[in-house]
Amino acid sequence: MKNATNWKPTKIENRGDKFYVNELGVSSGSLFMTLEDFRVINSFKSYLKGHLIDLGCGNAPYYQWYKDRVDRVTCIDWPQSKQSKNDAKYVDVFANLNESVPLEDNSVDFVFSTSVLEHICEPLILLKEISRILKSDGYLLLSVPFIYNLHEEPYDYYRYTPYSLEHLAEKAGLEIVSLKHYGCGFGVLIDVSSKIIQALIEVIRKSLPRYIGSPISKLGNMQLRLFQQISFIVLNQKQIVNIIERANLSSRIALGYVAILKIKQNTEI
Repeated sequence: MKNATNWKPTKIENRGDKFYVNELGVSSGSLFMTLEDFRVINSFKSYLKGHLIDLGCGNAPYYQWYKDRVDRVTCIDWPQSKQSKNDAKYVDVFANLNESVPLEDNSVDFVFSTSVLEHICEPLILLKEISRILKSDGYLLLSVPFIYNLHEEPYDYYRYTPYSLEHLAEKAGLEIVSLKHYGCGFGVLIDVSSKIIQALIEVIRKSLPRYIGSPISKLGNMQLRLFQQISFIVLNQKQIVNIIERANLSSRIALGYVAILKIKQNTEI
């Protein structure tokens, strides 16, 4: 990764021997979703290895999390990415991910891609390119939203179910090793309500004199983050998780999914 020595934590940071979501590194209305997403992403850390590609890297918010678990990092993003425009200093390679990934065949051990596939208008092309560059024993970590608001418009094209991911993976010569959801039915309510409250706080801030609006906004966003942190803790209690699963309100009404994929092995004799 370019300028790695100048990299600073944003969304994910290390505290002691564990990694946490930095609540100030994400917008106040997206904290719950980020906590849930990273909870699942972190559960797949044992798959990290070798030469890692951060595909659609933006400002490489997960760099501190994966850097010591791999041998080499290459950051790739497209030129029109909002995040890359703001912080392109970490991008090693710019590429149109709807067309190709400019790397050699069988050259990558791990592809890391979070909240990217929904912005790809030709997802099958990208997945085939990932299949091409992955080594036979390599892995792809893919995180995608399911019930989520429009973002980075107009480059927001799709939402994915486990079945659409399986379908695309098969066509690309990949197979799903493990797939987990993040967020449940109640989590969707928390995420949507948090985003609405954040928007209302911003309206209030702009409608008042600065010396009144700014402290109200700061206090409101602080309380909003606290609400999401408490909700995250409560909804991940074992007893609560069991109740939600029995009510069929977990994986079927999710904020999104995280999957580990690998090259599909030819079983024909």
